[in-house]
Formats: sequence, C-alpha cells, structure tokens
Amino acid sequence: MISVFSFVGQALLDYLVVCPVFLLVEWLLCRLYRRQRIAYGWGFVIGWQLLMALLCCMLSVAGAAGIEDVLRFGTSLISKQEICMQLSGQLTEEMLLNIAMFIPLGAFLPLLWNNHGLVQTGLTGLLFSGLIELSQLFNFRATDINDLLMNTIGVLLGYGIFLLFFRRCTVCCADTSDTITVAALGSCALAFAVYVLMASPVLSYVLSSWY
Repeated sequence: MISVFSFVGQALLDYLVVCPVFLLVEWLLCRLYRRQRIAYGWGFVIGWQLLMALLCCMLSVAGAAGIEDVLRFGTSLISKQEICMQLSGQLTEEMLLNIAMFIPLGAFLPLLWNNHGLVQTGLTGLLFSGLIELSQLFNFRATDINDLLMNTIGVLLGYGIFLLFFRRCTVCCADTSDTITVAALGSCALAFAVYVLMASPVLSYVLSSWY
C-alpha cells in the first residue's frame, strides 16, 4: 500500500512540475479550435488537463526514461538481453497490470474527441506505448514486445468501456467530427516529450536533493 501511494505521489509531482507548460499548450489548442470553429466547453478544458495528468502518471509508473538517463548512460545499457521480441505463452500478473494501466487512456481519448473511433484510439495507444518501450532502452527497464501488446489491448478495452458507459457523455467532448485532427496523438506525444525533457530530470534532482 505504501508503494502504491509513493508511485501516485511521484506521478502527481511529475504533472505539477510541468503543469504550466500544459496550461500554455492547452490555451494555444483552444485558440486553434476557436479559429476552426470547433465547439468545446469547460468540460474539455478540464478533461484535457486530466489527460495530461494521467499520461504523466502512466509514464512515471511504466518507468519511461528521462533525458537525465540518456545523458548519464547513453547507449551503454542497450543490449540484446534487455530487448524481448518473443511473445509470452502465458498471462502474468505484470501483463494484467499493463492492461489495467492503459484502460483509462482508451476511454479518455474518444471522450475528449468524438471523431476517435476504435482504430484511431488503438493506434494512438500503440504509438504512445511504443515511445515508452523505446525510452526504456536508456534506463534499467527491459523493452518488451509483450508490454507493447498488453498496453494496446488495455487501450482497446478502455475504448470498449467508453462505448458501453460513456458514449452519450458529451460534456468533455470537443466536436471534431467534421475535421481531420491529430490532437489526441499530438497530446500523447507532447506529454511524453515534456516528461522526458522536463518532469523526469526535475523530479530526479528534487528527490536526490531531499535524500
């Protein structure tokens, strides 16, 4: 229980460190939507920030590498032993946790952008998970194709939950049904970049100064 609280606390710190950046980006996004006459409300504004907080939590818990890891270790940690490209024949507890961690993302994306169907949501989750796995080449976490698969399954299950329980909910939705948008994928990529370049190194410095 203590470890769970410590993980959540660290993840929230990651978000708070870079919250001003996310607020600025959201302001720019909302200006763009107004110019394109895309309807949205305060539900979307709040929901987008919650998405950024969720992504920071996922990056922290999944153990994505930060720029400080790249600068410290370079490519010295990259080896065949740290890369698993073989599919597992059994479902482990860790795999179930990976699925569970990505379920909220699969429900969040179509909740915020109503043009996001199963394919768009699954592809966004796959690419975001791929970024995490690639970053783990630069720290002590293993890069595993099973994690990539389980994460994507979690996103697809989250989309199924959206269809079952939240499909009629429009309070958080930006009406992008008549436009082609990459805002969801861009938001995930942004959260990853901000975490890697800012949140992870700043928090590492703060924690090292405390201890």
